Amino acid sequence: MDKRRIISIYSEKQVRKLSLCFLVLWLITGCRPTDNSGNPIVAEAFHNKLYLSEVMKKTPYFASKEDTLLFMDQYVEDWILRQTLLARARQKLTAGEQDFSSQIAQYKEQLLINAYLQKISKDSALFEVPTSELYDFINETKADHTPEYRDMVKLNYIRLSERSKIYNQVKKLFFEEPNRAKAMKQLEALCADTVEYYLDNARWFYADFIEKEFPFSFSDAGIKDKLDIVQDGYRYLILILDRKQQLQPRNTLEDRKIAQALLQQQKKAAFLSGYQDSLVRKAVMEKRVARYPVVF
Repeated sequence: MDKRRIISIYSEKQVRKLSLCFLVLWLITGCRPTDNSGNPIVAEAFHNKLYLSEVMKKTPYFASKEDTLLFMDQYVEDWILRQTLLARARQKLTAGEQDFSSQIAQYKEQLLINAYLQKISKDSALFEVPTSELYDFINETKADHTPEYRDMVKLNYIRLSERSKIYNQVKKLFFEEPNRAKAMKQLEALCADTVEYYLDNARWFYADFIEKEFPFSFSDAGIKDKLDIVQDGYRYLILILDRKQQLQPRNTLEDRKIAQALLQQQKKAAFLSGYQDSLVRKAVMEKRVARYPVVF
């Protein structure tokens, strides 16, 4: 689960009820089973036990006790579901259907190969791109060097869980508070580390970059400056502060960085391909491998 979001799937009444249940179950020693070392057991399923220590290790920091308890409760529910499905699968699948040894072996072999190829190609100096080659590549791929205009935007945003309990409070501060400095201070305190947000008023972004990150397009007709969008379990509050078009000449530093990265990747791919071919040829010459005709 995302560390930077609030899990809000219960009403306030359910939160209070759940909090009481957890306090009764976990904080009253006499009412909870433990192992020999005193580690509380929070769930059992098909002869497997889930301990409080494991749940605590998996629980990220949340600003409120309610969100912490909700996360723990969901983790326990997911664990019980997993154990139940595993038990049913073991019961219903044959021994052959449960045998994944060949897939596991192939996966381990591929991991081993990948680790070795990464090791021999991690030295970036092997794939340096000469300046002349870089500019030749740019000239070949960008014949038109006419400057172009790019849309720029300043914005603030907050991404909440779709059912976040602090949604109404955050939205009112974000969209309606006339004192922006006051609003920013209160929002930062309210969001803390449990909500993803960006509240810097100074930075300009390329609009096409923002469109890749958020579920809307600036080219949509009637786009507003205050957006409240729900998608994939999240609620996006977006406040567009300013827009402009900026002259963006071609063959910029950014273009060169992109071209250089592409050429380096091509050199790396060619290096690995050639290395693997030479490795096989050497093994053949040393008679460590052999290939024979396939006859049907």
